[in-house]
Amino acid sequence: MNLNLDSDLARRMADPGEMAAALAAARAEYRRLAGLGSGDKDWPVTGWLRCAEAAEQLDVIKAKAAEIRENADVFVLVGVGGSNQAARALIEAVQKPGGPAIVYGGNTLSAHGVARMLEAIEGKSVYINVIAKNFETLEPGSHYRVLREAMAKRYSKEEMARRVILTGTVGSRLEQIAKENGCTFLHFPRRVGGRYSAFTPVALLPLAVAGLDVDAYLAGGLDMERQLAAAEGGIAAEYAAVRYALYRRGFQVEMLSAFEPRLYWAQQWWKQLFGESEGKEKKGMLPASMINSEDLHSMGQYMQDGLRFMTETFLVVDDPGASVVIQPDPDFGDGFDYLDGMDFANINRAAERATIQAHAAGGVPCTMLRLPRIDEHTFGLLYYFFMVSCALSGRLLGVDPFDQEGVEEYKRSMFAALGKPGAGR
Repeated sequence: MNLNLDSDLARRMADPGEMAAALAAARAEYRRLAGLGSGDKDWPVTGWLRCAEAAEQLDVIKAKAAEIRENADVFVLVGVGGSNQAARALIEAVQKPGGPAIVYGGNTLSAHGVARMLEAIEGKSVYINVIAKNFETLEPGSHYRVLREAMAKRYSKEEMARRVILTGTVGSRLEQIAKENGCTFLHFPRRVGGRYSAFTPVALLPLAVAGLDVDAYLAGGLDMERQLAAAEGGIAAEYAAVRYALYRRGFQVEMLSAFEPRLYWAQQWWKQLFGESEGKEKKGMLPASMINSEDLHSMGQYMQDGLRFMTETFLVVDDPGASVVIQPDPDFGDGFDYLDGMDFANINRAAERATIQAHAAGGVPCTMLRLPRIDEHTFGLLYYFFMVSCALSGRLLGVDPFDQEGVEEYKRSMFAALGKPGAGR
């Protein structure tokens, strides 16, 4: 099982010379990243490049997840952005039966949203996992406080220690809190940023709690790591080069489209990865997404006839995961007898092919990324592919794909407005 990238339709709208130069530059950047040593500038932020190194504390994670699955009614995943997106996307896509209900917290400042989270744990056996690299981000910190207050009304200090798992950087305040309260502490590797943390304990514990096969998931990441290493960046370098060559031609938005609703949260993960990595120095494509066929009845009009400044990448899933055949009903007269005997899987594929053909004919550069099926191994392949692609694409743009000063600027303003000590206006 592997991913397959087909960029032929998109390449036709790029300048051949710029495309060749971009591909050569992307491959060179991949070689540089692959050969980084401890003295290199990017060494402190590229621990994610080696999946096996990123996947720390697996035995601890599996044991704790088994305990949670046995004892919890509700598991609250407290994190925002890179601290929950990778896990959420896979959990929501695969949805294995059994285990606790998973509630996502730490990702909003809405009073209504926080109240709903607290309602979800009332009268339930609760475990929580608080994830924060430096434990300064407002959303997870504030949610941890209200969850702690609610749980303290029902659990002793010793029981709280068993039910609270903290994931943060070694030496951070979160680690100190874990030691002070006897909580399990999982490592948020220092050399991995939040949006590149898909193969670290940040994602692995929630995935294991959800009953997903973390070994198959990590194997997918390792398989893609090996494939890219064997081909100087392979399809990741190609994807980055196509994006950059089109960007040079004036295409400023990339639409990630899928005809599979299970990929909605994967699209949200992808938007954060590329938006936070490339949106700097007034540069970068705006990442957007569509779930079809629903969005064809809204954004489909713009994609077909709107301004020609958008590219489109289709996530094409080979295995539909189900079969539903439309049975004949000749007496009803609904006008849909032409669908008799058809499987929705084939109808969906036909709509997908027709959309790609129509959008390409209308002047949209279209790329297809084929996924064999939706499962843990495929998500491992997909995440590693996109993370490497993003790192290469950012460097082609001339920006640092590993920092996020724009995010830090809004945080400084917000902390000052809220009266945080030391946060000047």
